[in-house]
Amino acid sequence: RVRIAPLDADGRAAGAATDADGVTGEILVSAPHILEGYDRLWRTDHEARAGSVDDHWHRTGDVGRFDGAGRLWVEGRLLHVIVTADGVVTPVGVEQRIEESSGIRRAAAVGVGPRGTQQLVVVAEGERPGFLEGPLADAVRAAVGRPVAAVIGIERLPTDIRHNSKIDRTLLAGWATTVLSGRRVPRL
Repeated sequence: RVRIAPLDADGRAAGAATDADGVTGEILVSAPHILEGYDRLWRTDHEARAGSVDDHWHRTGDVGRFDGAGRLWVEGRLLHVIVTADGVVTPVGVEQRIEESSGIRRAAAVGVGPRGTQQLVVVAEGERPGFLEGPLADAVRAAVGRPVAAVIGIERLPTDIRHNSKIDRTLLAGWATTVLSGRRVPRL
C-alpha cells in the first residue's frame, strides 16, 4: 500500500496520510515485510517510523503525489524540497519541464537561502559555467512558470556516488550559494 503524508507550509511531512490525488507529500509504503531486518538498526527503524500512521508504514524520504488515475509521481527527496515565500516546490517536476521545453539536456532545481524564503535557482548541465542570460535563460524561466532567481551553467552536474544518475542537489545548492555570493565560480 502507498499513501502520502502531506507537506506543510514549511515543507515538512506533517499531515494525516492520504491517497487523494493532487496532494504532494512524503511517500509512505506498507507491506507485511516492509521493515524486516530493521529491528537491529534502532535509529534507522525509529526515523523510518517517526510520525507514521502506525508501525506498519515506512517513511521513504521521497516526495510525490497521486494523479487522477491513481499513478504515483515521485518528485524528489524530502531533503531537497525548496520552500520559497510563495510555497513548497519539489525539484523533479521543475527539472522535467525545463528539459522538455528549453533545449537543456539536464537541469537541477535547488533552493538557496533560508528555508521559507529560499530562492529557486536552476543549474543547467552542459552550459558555460556562470550566469546564463538571454534566450536560454528566458526559456528556462518560461518552462518553470514561477520566479527563478538565477540560471547558472555548469559543465557537469554532480551526482550521488552510489547512483551516478541521481543529482547531488545538496552539494549543488551549496555551490549555487557560492556562485550567487559573487565569488569566482568554483569547479565541482
